[in-house]
Amino acid sequence: MADSDIELLWQSDLMLAVNKPAGLSTQAPAGIDSLESRLHRQLARPDSYLSFPHRLDRFVSGVILVALTKKAARLLSAQFASRKTRKQYLAVVEGQCNVGQTGPQQWDDFIRKVDDQPRAEVCDEAAPGAKLASTVLKTLSLDLAADRTLLELNPITGRMHQLRLQTASRGHPIVGDETYGATKGGATKQHTRRILLHAHRLEFHDPSNGRLIRVESASPFDLSTP
Repeated sequence: MADSDIELLWQSDLMLAVNKPAGLSTQAPAGIDSLESRLHRQLARPDSYLSFPHRLDRFVSGVILVALTKKAARLLSAQFASRKTRKQYLAVVEGQCNVGQTGPQQWDDFIRKVDDQPRAEVCDEAAPGAKLASTVLKTLSLDLAADRTLLELNPITGRMHQLRLQTASRGHPIVGDETYGATKGGATKQHTRRILLHAHRLEFHDPSNGRLIRVESASPFDLSTP
């Protein structure tokens, strides 16, 4: 597999599950490198149907689904809309975020997109544009020396920048996420141009037969090599 090839984690005639690299947009205008353009070249189907029923932020890595037919796109989109999919992320955050040690904890916030800016904010429930964001999480490990924490994050909803905002609003921005207050340059040389957030696992139903599928992408980071 060439360095620029996208890792295929699972595939059928209707869809793919792939491992998106950090720093690569899911989609982009013609002539700009993206996951979409690379897959068109890699799969040798430049004019064939290819769509994404969900997205990952540019600087986030991990599992993402790709529909190869309009039927698959419709069925997968319906699963995300009805919350029949399950997503799990891994994140390295700043500080000691010791939560969920005796069991998972749930964070519930109302958030909204900031007008004319590529970011979101926590807001009051009655604020215009407010939407509920819910995440179940637990602490996996603490690094006292580096003052960092490895979290498992399981979003129930799928709001814009939900995980990034919920961690940052509690004083624990994701390492490298300067948009939400992380220390500048904190991602270290090993992980330049990314934030330490990874889509580790995704469960969905195969659109061809309804069978539950679980796909995982190994974490590219841990607290010993952040």
